[in-house]
Order: sequence, then structure tokens, then C-alpha cells
Amino acid sequence: MGALVAAIVAGLGWWVWGSAGSSATISTSGATSPMSQQILSTLGQLHTIKLDPGIFKDPVFMSLTDFGVSIPPQQAGRRNPFAPVGK
Repeated sequence: MGALVAAIVAGLGWWVWGSAGSSATISTSGATSPMSQQILSTLGQLHTIKLDPGIFKDPVFMSLTDFGVSIPPQQAGRRNPFAPVGK
């Protein structure tokens, strides 16, 4: 769960800071909608989020078990993928 939140925050941070250098602007005629204002407000609040790296030293985190499966190395494809099958 924590890794998912960290990935989302990192992705949003990359998107926000990556687009900050952009010189393109969007202009709209008329007032902005309340929903747009709420989204912009929420994005502005994301800059203040600080993640505590101490969670990785927490005994609960350390007790997690990795159920990953090792995949043995295998030959990838054929020598000539355009040759007829069986040759």
C-alpha cells in the first residue's frame, strides 16, 4: 500500500515538475469551474507532502514476506524469426 502511494506521489511530482519548464500556456475564455479550482488546489497541496523513510525500518514492514517467483533464464526467440517454423 505504501509503495503504491509512493509511486503515485512520485508520478505526480514528475508530471508537475516536468511540466513546470514548459513555456506553453492554455488560455480559456470565461471563468474557471469550481471543479477546476478544487483540482488546482489539491495539486498545490501535493507539494507539501513529505514522506517518512522510517517506515522501511518499521518491524511490521520488515516482517513482510516476498512471494516472488524466480523465472529461470530461457532462450529468447529463434535465430531467424522470419524462417519457416521448424527450420
